[in-house]
Amino acid sequence: MACPEVVTPDSFHDKSSRLYVVSWFNKLLKTNFKDVWEMGSGACHCQIMDCTFPGSVDLSKVRFDAQSEEDCKHNFSLLQDAFNKKGIAKTIPVDDLIKGDSKSNYVFLKWFKGLHTANTQNKVYDPVTARNSHEISPLLLSPQSRNSNLKSRTKTNHNVTPTNTFPYTESWTDDFNWAGPSPLGEQYTFCSSCHANLHTIKKGHVALKRHAKSDKHKKRAQTFQNRDQQGQVSELLPCSDAAVRFICNHCYTGSAKGEQVAKRFVRCKLGSEYPNNIISVCQHTPYCVYVYEGVTIGKDDIVSVVLVGYFDIEASSHCIQFLDALQSVDGSGDQAVAAVVQTLKKFDLSTDNLAVAVCFRSNGEASEQICSHLRELNPNILALGGLYTVADAACQAGVKELSKQTQEFMLELHAYSSRCTKNDNLKALFGSEISENSKPFYLNASCLRFCQFVTQILGMWADLTLYFNSCHKDDEKAKLIYSQLKDPRVKATFMFLEQALKPLEKYQRETQGASWATMPLILKKASTLLSTYTSYFLEPHAATRYLREHNPQILKNKKFHLSSYCLNKHRSVVEDLLKASEAADNLSQLQEEALLFYIALTGCIAEKLPLSDTVLKSIAQLLNPQDKLKEAKAAAEELGTELGVCSSPEEVKQLKREIHEYQLAEEDESEEEAKDNTAPAPLEKHWSRVLKDTKPNSVFRKLVLTLLSFPCPPLDAQQVFAQALQNGDSVIFSESESLSESECDVTFDNSISHKDSQAHTIEIKGLSVTLKPCEVRLLKIKNLREVLSGRNGILSKESNVALDGQSPSNTSTPRKKQRKQYQDGKGFLTGELVWGKVKGFSMWPGMVMAWKSKSPPPGMRRVEWFGDGMFSEVGTDGLLPFSAFTRCFCKNSFTSLPSYRDAIYEIIELAGERCGKSFAQADGNKEQELKLMVNWALEGFLPTGPQGFASPDFQDSPSCPDSPESSLSDYQPTPKRKYVHKNKTAASVPTPDRNSIIKKIKEKGKTIEDFCLSCASPEITVAHPLFEGGLCLKCKLNFSETLYRYDDDGYQSYCTVCCSGSEVILCSNDSCCRCFCKNCLDILVAEGTFDKLKEVDPWNCYICSPAQCKGNLKLRPDWSVKVQDFFANDSAMQFEPHRVYPFITADQRRPLRVLSLFDGIATGYLVLKELGFKIERYIASEICDNSIAVGMIKHEGKIEYVNDVRAITRKHLVEWGPFDLLIGGSPCNDLSMVNPQRKGLFEGTGRLFFEFYRILTMLKPREDDNRPFFWLFENVVFMSASDKSDICRFLECNPVLVDAVKVSPARRARYFWGNIPGMHRPITSSLADKVILQDCLEIGRKAMIEKVRTITTKTSSLKKKGEVLVTMNGEEDNLWSTEMEQIFGFPKHYTDVNNMSRTHRAKLLGKSWSVPVIRHLLAPLKDYFECESKQ
Repeated sequence: MACPEVVTPDSFHDKSSRLYVVSWFNKLLKTNFKDVWEMGSGACHCQIMDCTFPGSVDLSKVRFDAQSEEDCKHNFSLLQDAFNKKGIAKTIPVDDLIKGDSKSNYVFLKWFKGLHTANTQNKVYDPVTARNSHEISPLLLSPQSRNSNLKSRTKTNHNVTPTNTFPYTESWTDDFNWAGPSPLGEQYTFCSSCHANLHTIKKGHVALKRHAKSDKHKKRAQTFQNRDQQGQVSELLPCSDAAVRFICNHCYTGSAKGEQVAKRFVRCKLGSEYPNNIISVCQHTPYCVYVYEGVTIGKDDIVSVVLVGYFDIEASSHCIQFLDALQSVDGSGDQAVAAVVQTLKKFDLSTDNLAVAVCFRSNGEASEQICSHLRELNPNILALGGLYTVADAACQAGVKELSKQTQEFMLELHAYSSRCTKNDNLKALFGSEISENSKPFYLNASCLRFCQFVTQILGMWADLTLYFNSCHKDDEKAKLIYSQLKDPRVKATFMFLEQALKPLEKYQRETQGASWATMPLILKKASTLLSTYTSYFLEPHAATRYLREHNPQILKNKKFHLSSYCLNKHRSVVEDLLKASEAADNLSQLQEEALLFYIALTGCIAEKLPLSDTVLKSIAQLLNPQDKLKEAKAAAEELGTELGVCSSPEEVKQLKREIHEYQLAEEDESEEEAKDNTAPAPLEKHWSRVLKDTKPNSVFRKLVLTLLSFPCPPLDAQQVFAQALQNGDSVIFSESESLSESECDVTFDNSISHKDSQAHTIEIKGLSVTLKPCEVRLLKIKNLREVLSGRNGILSKESNVALDGQSPSNTSTPRKKQRKQYQDGKGFLTGELVWGKVKGFSMWPGMVMAWKSKSPPPGMRRVEWFGDGMFSEVGTDGLLPFSAFTRCFCKNSFTSLPSYRDAIYEIIELAGERCGKSFAQADGNKEQELKLMVNWALEGFLPTGPQGFASPDFQDSPSCPDSPESSLSDYQPTPKRKYVHKNKTAASVPTPDRNSIIKKIKEKGKTIEDFCLSCASPEITVAHPLFEGGLCLKCKLNFSETLYRYDDDGYQSYCTVCCSGSEVILCSNDSCCRCFCKNCLDILVAEGTFDKLKEVDPWNCYICSPAQCKGNLKLRPDWSVKVQDFFANDSAMQFEPHRVYPFITADQRRPLRVLSLFDGIATGYLVLKELGFKIERYIASEICDNSIAVGMIKHEGKIEYVNDVRAITRKHLVEWGPFDLLIGGSPCNDLSMVNPQRKGLFEGTGRLFFEFYRILTMLKPREDDNRPFFWLFENVVFMSASDKSDICRFLECNPVLVDAVKVSPARRARYFWGNIPGMHRPITSSLADKVILQDCLEIGRKAMIEKVRTITTKTSSLKKKGEVLVTMNGEEDNLWSTEMEQIFGFPKHYTDVNNMSRTHRAKLLGKSWSVPVIRHLLAPLKDYFECESKQ
């Protein structure tokens, strides 16, 4: 078999940070490198090569402990030989790599990462075994090299003179008995009295003296001394040695080693109150025990982790705390079980309050063994692990019962895909998380993954059949798979599975990313699983009996089975398939197979669910404050008994009485909320308020606390560990830099909580950290020109939102002439990281940028805000250094505002890069990485401290093309002259420095993809969507704003390649409007191309005729898709995905209720009726009399018009609603950049967008409301990038670009924002669509072109100057009104009302939507709402 071709990666596509690259290599090679330069010995490169191309490098010859230059060069020579064998033309910068140059190592490793990703065959590779258990030693640089390397990575503040350092020494304990080694390294000293790490590297003994005299030390020392005397603090840790190793492995990043250091770190992490705080809570609060078995913390070191969870009434949240870790012993399951029981006894936790237990193995499966033994402590304990794994277990149980033929087909297909193949369908079919091992892959896959597999394979069934039919005749495996694909019974089985697994899939999706707000919904879904599946194949009376008895014999008894079971919901589809394939006799066999599937699946659900369906439903109803409590009250006895809350009939009566009292109180509360028009409180806060008002001995209180102790998914081990080990009470500060008591906003209190405090309190292992109160609001900037700061902070629209999730500050740093720095003596120099006050928000992170003008006003700074890339001018008295993290960080905003989370991530990432801090422990998990970042910041940015991210020697210049300042959203290229005829002469203009691109791409390892096609900059932001090459930030913004700009002659205003140019040549194709400038043609194609093409008439452009692409101008094969992706993702903002509503079964669908804003000529109503929807109510807001007349007459008065949108109030919406669909597109005349007098989003008609946003906000259902609600907003593509970014920010999503040219004869590119499913799917034309102009013309008329320009309200928009659109009887004619209606997809004479003139009809159409486009967008709603009976 021929060797597969080696794929060489494109390095500029990889935007991975240096720290992420290190983490990626560590994970792949099982190493522990800290930085890229440590991998400069060549050993890891050789092993990566061996991993990518097995056998290409003889690892026995690799010197894994290389430190000398000779050994390193030996390794790189082996690597070069491997490159030569594989034909890889890549130059290895050996000298730079060995010297430890960070940039060279980073670029080369990033290229290597791309090589591995593009060529790996996903085979099992054990790196440790491959290198014969040798450790790859980090490259240790000489002091000179290390200093040089550090200088290349960070720039120091030249105003600071070097001083002597004072690392920790044991001699200090002679003078200060409380001083000891710090777990953070020798730069710190640990104070055992304060449990604080002191930064002593600069002042040493002097710093310790100052600390000993401080009031803080004296107070804390006295506090801890009192606790010691009372026996509250012990030097001996109550947790095991395994717990110490586990916590250090997960949390410790310091350099100091030793047992004493580890124990002190663990003591700090767990807090001084551990374990008394846990014991105290468990004495009076029902709690849950979490056990995670098989947690690996080192080579051959496996532990079981025990955690405790409970509901904290004061914090209004479910808390998880670390209890202990137990050493695992192979083959001794009973000993592990006994160890968990002994642990609870050792800590003397109250067994009476032990309510719930969950135990998970290393593979994620729930284990009941430990839970059953815990019942020795409390017989009423609930084992809830099955509640969260029931979907996976039931899915696997059902799949095991499928026919042998179906199972073999899945195995053969998976085995074939694991071999070398270039088939994209097979790559998409099997995700990387499915690997080959002892079990069949479908028994390892989760329920969601298997459902995805079934849906995907049905969608690509025909393509797979063609592919395997085209395989080589000698490929027996391919022949076998082809025969199975052609078997109609196999396909029918997958069609059955797609429908049969939907209830399980919906339930599993609910548990993904759940929170306590959705727990009632999860429990309610779980309660319906059994009833749903039993109804598929059992008689109603048998199903009811089984739900009550759970007797498996009922499932197997044939007399209880439905006469036409299993395939009822999709029988017709399966029958049609089998009949069409002449295999109808297989229907009975498939029914038997489906029956076995349902019996196994249903039995597994009944076995795994820990509670009956009635109890689960009652719990869900009780927990949800919005539900009525009648059923829960009736089930009080069953609830109290099942959960072990009630032990006597008297307690049952008390529970019923207390539930009734709670119900009455809630009814009164609901009436008051309705009067005050206030939104209900979140679930956890609601119960916190209720529980505070209940008596300690209340049975109802105990019941609710038991329910609130239930674990809330997701229960991934790493996420739960991170929550349990968030922070200890360790205080890290530098005595020389710390604030005074009166200045510091972080206070430490030994009390458990502050019940009535208005300040924001974070509970950290028994220690309360009180922060300044902050008001949390939605991140909506209401006016980009308003004053943002209370201290004259004025926002300017200079820079758009950063690309690829990075702040503009994190992109390239300009290296031109340095601008004048701030010299008013008030600090906050250019490049410094700061906190600033923004109106309406908590303190926001930013970076000081150079002032735009020559002389900045004294005391003023120009700040760029992280998260959205906007600028403000802020006074220095309104700024704080970023080192005041604990003072300014707002936990509420961090929890609720995605933009604030992004801002925190970006600034800490930049600070980490400056400090050389790695977060490799996250293994690429962004959420875990963010938690590590915040912990690092809260602990004082150790080990470097705030000095590590001090302001570098930051430079920027207004003339620098890569500066963020140059990326103006309203950038306007220079005007051009067009060449329409070949005899025009070209005027010479200065050519920009783009000629250098030809020289640069001739360098080794460089391609056209490494440079911007427009300006030749190497700082690539995105790939050019049309041609091979890239675009920098400035040119990307210019491209997105001008690609769809057209002049009066109908052609593009600027060059298709660079969106600039002063001389262009036009395409002669009547259906094409593109042009190409002289610079692009002469530089990218060949010198003199422009002059040659002027003599060609007619000339078709490079997009119409791709074969003529030459030189470096190469059209992308998938350019049409790339353009869609470019405009769909160019807002550079990331948003939380929209809420997903499950499809509604046909018998439960109801008619649509629609609110249409800026309705126009009722396009929405027309499309909905064409799609067959049953419309209960359609209310339209429109002020144009002609538009209203069209809607009233053509739709027979079925539309209710309400005039001006600004007059709609909440009261109106309540009276008219509830609505299922909100649609609208605000006027675009003040947004479109075609209008030179446009006023933008915040002035003129542009402000009407905020009316749509206002009404959308009022119509959105609450989180606990499962009623599907959809919305759609439309506007022009050719708007400024800043206006588009603002719309995205308010609507909290990126738009979809849809061009009507694909389904109609007219170009009409529009942005659509919304939450309708499937909006991003490509638009395709149907047989009924009229896609060329001739299809729309009346008989006897002839179209001279196929496509017309974008039709607007201007009569001149229809055609280019001198262009003939239509002829009749050999003479030129204009488009008739009926023909224009057909172009938009309307019926003929749709606008022919009230004797309206042709001009008025054309204006109405120019403002309307394209009917085929709206039909494409609204079609998915047919899965949610009722249609007319004829449909």
